[in-house]
Amino acid sequence: MSRRPFWAIVNVTVRSLLSRRRSLLVLLFVVLPVLLAVFARAVGTMEDPNGIATVFLETLVVVVVLPLVALLFGTGALGTEIDDGTIVYLLAKPVPRWEIVIAKLLVAEVATVVLLIPSTLVAGTVLLSGIPGAEVGIAWGFTAGVAVGAVVYVAIFVAMSVLTTRALVLGLAYILIWEGFLASLFAGTKNLSVREYTLSVAQAVAGRDVSEAAPLAVGLAVPLAVVVTVVAVIIAIRRLGSFEVKEAG
Repeated sequence: MSRRPFWAIVNVTVRSLLSRRRSLLVLLFVVLPVLLAVFARAVGTMEDPNGIATVFLETLVVVVVLPLVALLFGTGALGTEIDDGTIVYLLAKPVPRWEIVIAKLLVAEVATVVLLIPSTLVAGTVLLSGIPGAEVGIAWGFTAGVAVGAVVYVAIFVAMSVLTTRALVLGLAYILIWEGFLASLFAGTKNLSVREYTLSVAQAVAGRDVSEAAPLAVGLAVPLAVVVTVVAVIIAIRRLGSFEVKEAG
């Protein structure tokens, strides 16, 4: 991998992803769990802190915040340039297509993980710290699960952005229909649910149940997460490799 083009792509992608509009929206998402956790501690009795924390972190962070932040960064890393046609300037350069995908993916992955880890950990710690019987390990479990889920989600959404110009809409449909409905309705679909991978890792690290529905065994969830991520990256590289410069013109 030639360092100069790679890091030049990284720098351009960082500036693009951290545009003012996207940054404000993402910041709203990542701050929301912390603010609501502080509010819950201020007004609630917290008679069952472990139960409240698991429901809070699963319902808000895993179901809502995690996939939406990953969607914004994943579809924006490469999809924005494809949509507005500026990808032609990048494709015209003597840079391997796989290098472009990896650079874009790296920025989106790091941005998503770096923002979601403190949001999840702080929210969980606020809900659990200083309460007799509370298990702070729940916060660490969800933080680990969210980190894994972020990596897989971003890879999927980057691939979507190369496959279609409507990646944001398709991504929302995937989150709402596949993750939100089908994965909970049919047992077999859990094997291809990023939410399940997230909860599985969270449960393994926390050392206790973190969801009403039993997630996949971590020994199955982690390999599946790796496979889905790798397949998504390969699809993105192969699809970008088939692009002709005239397509983006």
